[in-house]
Amino acid sequence: MDRPHPFSGRLYQGRRILVTGAAGLYGRALVPRLLGLGAEVRTASRTAPAPPLGSTEHLLGDLTDRRFADEAMDGIDAVFHLAGRRGSIGLQTSQAATMLGENALVCLNTLAAAQRAGVKALVYVSTVTVYPPMAVYREDLAWSGNPHPGDQYAAWAKRIAEKYVEALAIEHGFADVAVVRPVNTFGPFDDFDPKTALVVPALIGRAERRETPFTVWGDGSAVRDFLYVDDAVRGLLLAYERGLAKGPINLGSGTGHSIGALAEAVLAATGHPGPIVWDTSKPAGEPSKIADTTRAREILGFRAEVPLAEAIGRTVAWYRSQ
Repeated sequence: MDRPHPFSGRLYQGRRILVTGAAGLYGRALVPRLLGLGAEVRTASRTAPAPPLGSTEHLLGDLTDRRFADEAMDGIDAVFHLAGRRGSIGLQTSQAATMLGENALVCLNTLAAAQRAGVKALVYVSTVTVYPPMAVYREDLAWSGNPHPGDQYAAWAKRIAEKYVEALAIEHGFADVAVVRPVNTFGPFDDFDPKTALVVPALIGRAERRETPFTVWGDGSAVRDFLYVDDAVRGLLLAYERGLAKGPINLGSGTGHSIGALAEAVLAATGHPGPIVWDTSKPAGEPSKIADTTRAREILGFRAEVPLAEAIGRTVAWYRSQ
């Protein structure tokens, strides 16, 4: 029998909801949605959001600090935990200690503070990089092997946090938690710096700067599942509404796109004349990474709605507006 939602009847109106990592990609899209649904929103991040996030109470601080995590949770009903380090394959390796240590501390502190404060519902944003290499990611296979070496440090931190969610439910009855594992998500307010960004914003930033030659790592054959941030945020809200205590759930399109097709779509959206030069001496990551979205459809009623080319076009338009 399904557990009743802890806020059955009024999920948002008047609820005090904390969004961690609110200055980032997900937070920028989520906070306006929560405000529109009638929530009283508190945000927490290490840097001040620019521009500001509307009528929210913002706390500036570092969630690796237990005292700040406790302060952020004071009087809160529900949490969307988005905070964490993300970045390119190169960054994952060069900043290995940061990716493992900071991500683990942020997540463990936040989850423990939420339990201590008596928070009633929490959505934890993990990642599909917790999976070992496999063509199609299914939720029950996350612990069937080690993460890919290119993502391993951040992935282990996220794995530890997922296991801690399980442990909190066992020891403290803190069970109304939704764990979501989004695929590679992009959109407005993303990181477009090619030294640190993930693949889509990195390509957009370089194309908009008319980088020539337009060099892309690998040979273009690697296949990935991409999600526009508006779809991802809709999935987070559905996880809060329908996914508490239901186990981990992938958020993705369930459709694979080659890096070659992605690069061509970016050139088309930006008007970059190309051509693409493939650097096969550089790592391209796993051959295929696609999310099985069965649970998302069946439990949340979630399907991605924004096609990849449209999502790239929207992101380019936002980038140019800045």
